[in-house]
Amino acid sequence: MVEVLEDGRFMLSPRNMDRVIFVEPGEGVQEDWTLGEEDNYDILNEQHNPDYIPESEGGPAVIIGDSENNRVIEYQRQDGEWVETWKWRDAQMQWPRDADRLPNGHTLVSDSNGNRVFEVDEEGEVVWSVNIAFPYESERLGTGDESSGGPSAQSADIGSRNPSVDEQFWIGLKNVIPGKYLNGLMYITPVWMGIPELFALAVGLVGLVGLVGVEVGRFVSRRRGRGADTSAATTRDDD
Repeated sequence: MVEVLEDGRFMLSPRNMDRVIFVEPGEGVQEDWTLGEEDNYDILNEQHNPDYIPESEGGPAVIIGDSENNRVIEYQRQDGEWVETWKWRDAQMQWPRDADRLPNGHTLVSDSNGNRVFEVDEEGEVVWSVNIAFPYESERLGTGDESSGGPSAQSADIGSRNPSVDEQFWIGLKNVIPGKYLNGLMYITPVWMGIPELFALAVGLVGLVGLVGVEVGRFVSRRRGRGADTSAATTRDDD
C-alpha cells in the first residue's frame, strides 16, 4: 500500500515488517517518522491500509487496520513521536483491514474475518452494520478518496471503545492464540462461524476424543479380563 501525501511524501505500509514508513522523494526513508517496529506487536501487527490525517484535520495522525491485533487504531504525531490516541475493538472483530475516518467524525471499518462492514460514531457505538463475506476495503460515496477530510481522534475528541466484561473474555482468549493461526482457522471455517462457535466446536471435539478414549480403554480392559479368564480355565483343565 502506498499513499501520496499532500506535501509530496509517500506513506508506505510494509505489512510483514509491522510498520508504516514515510519517504521523502530524493531523500529516502524518514527514519524518525517510522511508526512501529518489526515484531513489536504492541504497536502494530501485520497492519493494512493506513490512512493519513493531515494537520489541516488535526493531524498528523494515522488510522490503521491493525489486522493481527484484531483492532483498528490511531496514532497521533506529538513532540516528534507517535502516540496512541484512539482504539476500537469488540469480541467479533477479526482481522480488520481498513478503517476510514469520515468527515462527520464517524469511522468506517472493514472487518475481513468478522465478515462485516460497519460504522461507529464518536462515542464508539455502532450506528449501522452489514454482513458481507470477507470484505477488504470499503468507501463512503461522496467523501473523496479514502474518505479524506475526516478529523483526527484527538482534535475531535473521539473516544476509544471499552469492551464489556463478556467481550473481554473472548478478546483475552483470542490474545492467547497467535493471530496467524486463529485467522487461518477463521479463513477456512463457514462465514456464520465466529470465535464462540469455533471455541464450542473445539470443546466438543476434545470431549468427543476423551469419550472415545474412555470407551477404548474399557474395551481393552474387558478383552484383557476375558483373556485372563480363558487362561485360568485352560490351566484347570490341564490339571
